[in-house]
Amino acid sequence: MKRFFALAVTAAATMMTVACGSNEPKELDTLSYAVGADLGLNLSLGMADFDLDNDVVIKNITGFYENGDLEGEEIQQVRQRMMEFQYMRLMPYMSAKRQRDMITTDMPDTLPALPELFDDSFTREDVSAMMGKNMGAYVKSMDTDFNMYWLKAAINDGLKVDAPEHIDSLMRLSQEQMQKALTDFGTRKREEAMAERERLIKENAEKSAEWLKKIEKKDGVVKTESGLLYRIDREGTGVYATEDTDVVRVNYEGKTRTGKVFDSSYERGEAIEFPLNGVIRGWTEGMKLINEGGQITLWIPAEMAYGERGAGADIGPNEALEFKVELLQVTK
Repeated sequence: MKRFFALAVTAAATMMTVACGSNEPKELDTLSYAVGADLGLNLSLGMADFDLDNDVVIKNITGFYENGDLEGEEIQQVRQRMMEFQYMRLMPYMSAKRQRDMITTDMPDTLPALPELFDDSFTREDVSAMMGKNMGAYVKSMDTDFNMYWLKAAINDGLKVDAPEHIDSLMRLSQEQMQKALTDFGTRKREEAMAERERLIKENAEKSAEWLKKIEKKDGVVKTESGLLYRIDREGTGVYATEDTDVVRVNYEGKTRTGKVFDSSYERGEAIEFPLNGVIRGWTEGMKLINEGGQITLWIPAEMAYGERGAGADIGPNEALEFKVELLQVTK
């Protein structure tokens, strides 16, 4: 429970305030209370100087938690605006506050004024709404069914705390109990993620092998000694790349075995250039099979692509891949 000391926008993402009901359940949900306490304490002890409109914050937290889309355009826009607010308003404010705190004086009225956090570009209501949506996204991202009664109760308990030394006396759980609940939750989530990854490693390897066997039977498909599958879709008229240090300029489209396009120079409207020793092994070998002006389709086993580590959100562990590539130029 030490995180409430940080005054930063990132801390704001872990705050939430909502009203608490009156019919208290008999059994306290420790995790829900610990998460709610962390949020409430961040708001009461970490963000008290920012004078947010808590009613607006509450409305947007609950609204996003219940109906928001973590991958949607709305939250992306909110995060962009939050970054702008941080650099244009919050950072100058915090810098000025630190300077004021360093000055010892018996005449506080002579201290330099703090810059305004809110203006026509970032109104108090708008910033409070953005904070609320950002906080709601944080809670939603934990991907857990919280007991909302105890989450709300803890937030409201946390809002009553005016100093760190009063936490244990005003909260229904001690800091040690709450920290243990959060730590145990994090451990469980990591273990679940590791188990899911192991499952995907095995499943993707099996499905990729089956997929490549089907591809191998198609007309015109050739299999190299390494296991790379390819088909020449159009013969070129220029030179071949022969060395790993050769540089190629290409247009391409990359797909997963399920047909999802994860990368495309065509969509970006710009060809790409790279040395053959700077890409995955399937490309290093495959680009030597076609000459300038030609087009080739590559089906690359996972061990010649990104292996068990995968790549980004679209390429899982042990995923075989398909690339359609036009070789535009070879530079020796």
